Amino acid sequence: MRFGTFFFFQAAPGLSHEEVVHRELEQMEWTEELGFDQIWLTEHHFIDYGLAVDPATLATAAASRTRRVRIGLAAAILPFHHPLRLAEQLALVDVVSRGRLDVGVGRGNRPAEFKGYHVPQQENRARFDEAVDIMLRAWTEDRFSYDGQFFTIKDARVIPKPVQRPHPMIYQVCGSDDGIESTASRGWPMLNSILTGPVEQLLKRRDNYLLALRKHRRSEAEIDALMKNWGVSRQIYVAPTDAQALAESKDAEMWYQDSLRRFQIPDNIEEQHPSLQPGFRAAVERFAKVTWEGLVAETVAFGSPETVIRKLETMRDMGVGQVLCWMNFGGLAQDKIRRSMELFSREVMPHFRT
Repeated sequence: MRFGTFFFFQAAPGLSHEEVVHRELEQMEWTEELGFDQIWLTEHHFIDYGLAVDPATLATAAASRTRRVRIGLAAAILPFHHPLRLAEQLALVDVVSRGRLDVGVGRGNRPAEFKGYHVPQQENRARFDEAVDIMLRAWTEDRFSYDGQFFTIKDARVIPKPVQRPHPMIYQVCGSDDGIESTASRGWPMLNSILTGPVEQLLKRRDNYLLALRKHRRSEAEIDALMKNWGVSRQIYVAPTDAQALAESKDAEMWYQDSLRRFQIPDNIEEQHPSLQPGFRAAVERFAKVTWEGLVAETVAFGSPETVIRKLETMRDMGVGQVLCWMNFGGLAQDKIRRSMELFSREVMPHFRT
């Protein structure tokens, strides 16, 4: 298994926005120092859930502070970008990082973001598909034109081209069955998250992904390579004992869960597009069942090194190829994050390296 650190830049109470940003930039340096494999960056807008508003800028900052680790996006939300501009930016990041960039892409599912950008959320799939097509052509063709529903491009030339040829590895965030289908049809690795509920939810994602890959006639060698890149993000906190880890992480985790609930569920579900309302109502029911005890038992990986190893062994046995270790959440103190990362590096990672 490979292990990367995952950064949200959450503006929890008591921290200025400047403190949030510079604390996590320092943690990116620790990521390389402590032997992790990758830095992962997300994208969110308009809420304290995350200040990661520009994945290209953050990826460039990560590249400037490191020399070895890969830098991944998990993910750039394509409906909020002009694909030509994003293709330019990410090609430049790949050049700056000397070919260390991995590009995760997603459709987005947070109502506040679509409202803020005046993009109808029900269009996210169609906008995503057009943006993907344009970005791939921008990276691989000298000049091209495109005539779509949302974008019309005439004789465009995007430079520079990425260092990695034909382009950086592309991942897709898969939060639904049709997302898994589109990922498999393109032959991309899958990204998932464990935010609420049991880790066993990954089994359905994995099985649907494998079924779709075989339906699209991917060879077993291709499938094996894609599964080695299957990435799953999970909140992780390591302390010398289980009791200490749970005591130190509880307030931060429960702030995060409240922020997640506010971000995923709009204030007035009835005012949303009819196609979106069932998903929002399902989210209301899901969050109503969230408790600290349930999160500890099923969702998060908090505890002593031995406990965290046991929880990650479950993911390894499911076939997860890489873990996006979300080690800073809810305003945890910087010294505690450092200790957690050190314990993970020294006592957890070696168990999965041999």
